[in-house]
Amino acid sequence: MFASHYRLSPGLLASLSLALAGMLAGCGGDGSKALADPVTGALPTRPDTQKVAQDDPQGTDQTIWTVLGMAKRDSERNIGPQTGDTVSPVLWQATLDTLNFTGRASEDPISGMYMTEWYSPRGKPNERLRVNVFILSRALRSDSVTVTVERQERAPGGQWRDTPVARDVVAGLENAILQRARQIHAERYRSMM
Repeated sequence: MFASHYRLSPGLLASLSLALAGMLAGCGGDGSKALADPVTGALPTRPDTQKVAQDDPQGTDQTIWTVLGMAKRDSERNIGPQTGDTVSPVLWQATLDTLNFTGRASEDPISGMYMTEWYSPRGKPNERLRVNVFILSRALRSDSVTVTVERQERAPGGQWRDTPVARDVVAGLENAILQRARQIHAERYRSMM
């Protein structure tokens, strides 16, 4: 009759058992009384807890929620470069990987803005390009990345003048960044399994 009227949830039972285990660990681990040194009065130290502290100098992030699987560990949350709240670390890394053939003029991973230096394509010394990438969301979607390309040609007098850029160049860069982001995401997913 007790079980039918007073059913405890599995989460409450798990938390009670973990609390009891924690209390027993504080008392010597096996529930037995620890004897103090008669000369110094100090309690004996447990070598297994010292070993854990030496093996994990960062400390563990074990809580009842991570043990039960209801929360992610810090090591699972902080994957990838440190970015702002509205910037996907995967898209940021994909942008760095995709545009690694150019120099970086400016980058801000907090706001999600990346700008390359001017560069000339191989075999076209009288043309130069500069790419700007804006990451707008943490989601891995096509509307989370915006790419703009500036193109200039050298006039006969040596001055650079702006010229139009084909739309497929911008779309091709956006697709290359998204493709690399999918690869990074898949690699990270496989490594977590």
